[in-house]
Amino acid sequence: MRSPSIQDRGVDVALLVLRLGAGLSLFLFFGWQKLHDASAYLHTGQWSFVDFDRKVGLPFPGLFSRFCAACLTVGFAVATYCSLKTAEPAWMMAAYFCLMFLLLWLADPGRYSLDQWLLSRFARKNAAANQTPGSPLAS
Repeated sequence: MRSPSIQDRGVDVALLVLRLGAGLSLFLFFGWQKLHDASAYLHTGQWSFVDFDRKVGLPFPGLFSRFCAACLTVGFAVATYCSLKTAEPAWMMAAYFCLMFLLLWLADPGRYSLDQWLLSRFARKNAAANQTPGSPLAS
């Protein structure tokens, strides 16, 4: 296995920054209000987001990055189309997220991702299990 070049590391860091920026942006635009509304739970005992989360289920952050990015790309493409069709000014934000997730879908999550860490761990475990003592591959 070759060592990554400085350019490869730069791309991996850029993908990490893009993933973090996209996630933080989504949280600030859509998640913060949900958490703010959760404070009503302390007063009323009902939190409507919990019911949504229980029905739909939220993925663990960082797992299945390409699949999640593909789903979000399609969702934001539809949101962009619907916003343009109804002449809402929110189309630009939806298009922004659509392009961001399209890049993450096409690019790969990069070296600094939970997906890559689990994949490399699984590959090392399989490589160790396939080596037998006395074989030319065993060190």
